[in-house]
Formats: sequence, C-alpha cells, structure tokens
Amino acid sequence: MNNKNNGANNSTPETQQKKYVDVFALVTDRICTLLEQNIVPWRKSWTSAGIPTNLITKRPYSGINLLLLNSLNYEHNLFITFKQLKTIGASVLKGEKSTPVIFTKMNEKEVEKNGEKTIEKKPMLRYYNVFNINQLRDVPPEFMSKAQGAANTEILECMNVIEGMPNKPKIEHKKQEAFYVPAKDIINMPRLKTFKASEEYFTTLFHELIHATGHTSRLNRDEVMRSDGFGNDKYALEELVAELGACYLRSLCGLDINDMSQNASYIKGWLEVLKGDKRFIIKAASKAQQGVNYVINPVTEDIEEDVPEDMTQQDAVEIS
Repeated sequence: MNNKNNGANNSTPETQQKKYVDVFALVTDRICTLLEQNIVPWRKSWTSAGIPTNLITKRPYSGINLLLLNSLNYEHNLFITFKQLKTIGASVLKGEKSTPVIFTKMNEKEVEKNGEKTIEKKPMLRYYNVFNINQLRDVPPEFMSKAQGAANTEILECMNVIEGMPNKPKIEHKKQEAFYVPAKDIINMPRLKTFKASEEYFTTLFHELIHATGHTSRLNRDEVMRSDGFGNDKYALEELVAELGACYLRSLCGLDINDMSQNASYIKGWLEVLKGDKRFIIKAASKAQQGVNYVINPVTEDIEEDVPEDMTQQDAVEIS
C-alpha cells in the first residue's frame, strides 16, 4: 500500500492520483497474513500494552481496529494521525509505515423515486492512517508519560462483568460441557473446579455469554436465532463472533489470553473461511463488539464516529 503519511513523502492527497481501495480486502489480507504466520490476532491480549487508543482524543479503538492495531506488538497501544503528531511537534522516524484504521461513514445521495426526490443514505467503509508513538521522535514528555499498560485485575473482575450484564441468561452447571440453548435462553457450564485454571472457566463462559447476546430479547442476532447448523455460513460467523467477544472480555478483565487454539487445523480452517469471504472478519468483529457492549453495558455518547481531518480520502466500499 502506498504510504502517504510518512516522513519521506511530502505530497498531499490533492497532488496524488486517486486510487480505488477495497477496504474489505485490505483488512482481510492483513488478517490472513497474520494467520499464515501462525499468529491468531484475536487471541493477542492487550493487558500489558493497554487497549489501542488515540493519544490525543483518548478514545479507544473498537471492533476490527482492535485486532489490526493490537497485532502490531507495540509496547504501548497509543496511536496518532499524521496531522495530530504535527500539532504536538513530533515526527515520524525514517522508514516507519502507517497502519490503516477503518470506519463507517454515511454517504447521502439525492435520488428520484416516483417523481419525488429523496435523500438516500448508504453506509460506506473508509480508512485513514495512524502511527504508534514508538514510531515517532520528539514526542513531548507529558504524552510519553501516558504510555502505560493496563494493570492486571483479579478474577473478581470477571465476576463483576457477569453479574453486571443486563438481562443476562440463566447459567446452569448440570452437564460437563459448555453450550447455549437459545430456545430456553440457558447457558450450561462445567463446574469451575473441573477446569485447570479459573481463567479457562471464565473464557468459556464469556464465549457462551456472547452467544446469548444474540437472543431475541437482546440483540436478536440472526446467526443465533436462525442458525443454519454446524459447518455452514451463519454458524461459522457466530462462532467467530463468540470467540472474538470472549477474547475482548478476557482482556478487559486483565487476563492474558493463552495460545492453546493456535494449531495448524484451527488456523487453516479460518484461513479458508476468510479467503472465501472478504467481508467475513469485519462483520464478525462488528457483531462481537456489539455483543461485548451489551454485556458490559458501557455508558457511551450518541455521537458519530470521530474522523480526523487528515483522513485518507480513498474511494469507499459500500456495505450491503
């Protein structure tokens, strides 16, 4: 990808030839490259480096951007745009490359239907570029002091997440297997003492809780309530949604994520799915973020996603 925002390139979007960029393919190719390197990006904890966050706005990144930014393995997950870094007097180290961050923007177009003109809105996927603070020089000390990872918390934090979930499903411990039954809105879990570690119990329970967020009484996710069965598209999407969501919750609770599932067959399976559908990972990450937000019930402002003024103005991809 041509990097417009680095120290060696002073050209502007207006002076460069505009190119079409398939944002879905851009993201999927990145995830597939990591998987081919035996790196499962959604199983990389951000407990030590902190949640990927914009250095200036203090807003954490979400969804697929969590995976993209956290997979870079920087010591501190603090990021900044090219224009933002200039406002604090910093500059990009020679040879450093930016990383794309994607967002959805509504495009408005006037259309005529039955003789009447109306405004049609369509969501479009776009991206801009950011740098990690470790790619910069001359960062003021007061900003570097913010580069501290999240402190690990106790298992009690996991209990708080579960107890704090609104409209949570019934959780039983009747059978030695973990599953969620949408028709009865019940989660069954093996007992805690049967797991090798408490962390494994809560990771498994988080997985089932994300499934439960798809119930009609919550997010009414099609992949849960109208599943097409094992091995099919909806089932595969929902399984990745639950795994992503469980990993998000685990990191939010300060627990490291083990690499037990990083085996050849596991990675091969996801590579086949992702290469067959370039929209798959972005859809899964978005649905997982919605599930996590339901579980933790965060207080959020009802505002449009902040987009830096220096965003890369590439052709967008329509979200169907």
